[in-house]
Amino acid sequence: MKKTSFVESVYGDWLRFLNDENRKKYNEHKGMFSASSAGTCFRKQHLKRQGLDEPPLDNRVMRLLRLGTVVHEDIQQSLIDYFKSNQDKLNQVLYIEHKIQIKDLNVVGHLDIAIEEGDNLKVYDIKTSAAYKWKMKFGRNREKNGSVNYNLQIGTYAYAMGEQLQTDDVEMSLLWYNKDNSQLREEPLGNNWMSLAIEYWEELNETLEDVKSVNGNELIPGSYGVPMMNWECRYCGFKDIHCQGV
Repeated sequence: MKKTSFVESVYGDWLRFLNDENRKKYNEHKGMFSASSAGTCFRKQHLKRQGLDEPPLDNRVMRLLRLGTVVHEDIQQSLIDYFKSNQDKLNQVLYIEHKIQIKDLNVVGHLDIAIEEGDNLKVYDIKTSAAYKWKMKFGRNREKNGSVNYNLQIGTYAYAMGEQLQTDDVEMSLLWYNKDNSQLREEPLGNNWMSLAIEYWEELNETLEDVKSVNGNELIPGSYGVPMMNWECRYCGFKDIHCQGV
């Protein structure tokens, strides 16, 4: 077993501290669903809403997530600086890490980027990708179903922000950053993902109305929504604790 170095250990502790601090912004919304979890397993959603935590992430995964955060923060800060420097020339409003909420569906979250210009609203969600994912997304033999979870996530943000600003003129794009070579590419999405996102949240809420147990034993693995995608169980920390998996 590889021995953890002093620097790696300290960095890992710091990343966990940052993660714990980030969770605090959701303390006032306990019992609600996170918009970033759109499209995921119904049972996992139930367990998270009950306040049950997955096992701690290892240092490698924490570093991987931090890399994504750094890319997010860089892109966001560049926009903040640009808008500050050009505020007299721009007829636009910039939203960064803006809180969205769909109260009747128990959903809350913070979008990456939104730009309002008149009645038009553009929403962006930043995603970091390794070479294989990039190839499946933009290569010659592209995956057929795309990134459904990501599409539902930004669909949730776009719908909620459109409702907040009372506009139907909404555009949305995933902004992909290739971690291997720093390519940056925008992927526009159709507005149908807003209605698909709302459909997901409605089905989730309706399903969980009948769940009484903390562990969600009524949500039998293999039934609709448990999981939503077959690959989910391989990466789910709840699998060996509260769920038998599929």
